Amino acid sequence: MDDSELAGRSAANFGEMLATVARCGAGPSAVVRRTDAVGASLAALAGNPWFDAAVVPAGAVPPADDPQLPSCLWTFADRVGGRVEDPAIATPAMGLELDEAPRPPSGRTVEVLSPSCALVGAMNDRSYGSEPALGPLAARLDDDRIRTHGLAVDGRPVCVAMTLALDDDLGIHYVATEADHRRRGLATLLLTEVMDRARADGMRTATLQASPDGRPVYRHMGFREVGVLHGFVRPRPDGG
Repeated sequence: MDDSELAGRSAANFGEMLATVARCGAGPSAVVRRTDAVGASLAALAGNPWFDAAVVPAGAVPPADDPQLPSCLWTFADRVGGRVEDPAIATPAMGLELDEAPRPPSGRTVEVLSPSCALVGAMNDRSYGSEPALGPLAARLDDDRIRTHGLAVDGRPVCVAMTLALDDDLGIHYVATEADHRRRGLATLLLTEVMDRARADGMRTATLQASPDGRPVYRHMGFREVGVLHGFVRPRPDGG
């Protein structure tokens, strides 16, 4: 599969996760679903580019700004009418074919938990140092396409992730590890198991959007960068 198709899958899964979080957490009116943008319009999180945001499908022309759109538009394009790019939030879209994903170590059994969506959300809020944002929304998630995954140490969940199955693409979202358990390879161990099970279930690809800390981890696992998603926001009234 070439990079352009993986990029399209990454953008589609990102937008669908945003829309699902909005629908379950705030109601259908919070969902943005257009041919040129899919995501969430969450007034309570206005200005948060990870939640009050929509994703432009790969190859689509980004919509010019209008009041019905959220505060951030994510796109592979290099400009959006009426908006300015915030270069600090640009994020690589990454993907791989699951046949090329690493296999779990032979002879080693890993117990993968299914933590609550609320726990995954709360751990992400802690890990990324944000005000409670995902936690309250995730607590209301109810969608058969979404699964949660986690690893525990001494009975305490310390590494989590959420996935969204969109056709035969496994979108990996909201990966977080508690601060006192980082740099131990837990995220790699967890995602290797998750992707192995997805491959066995007939999924074809895995895609994600990488944080700065996660980028080298995903590269080591065989994910390749297939494009850069640029975040475009509305200009501030002061011109900044």
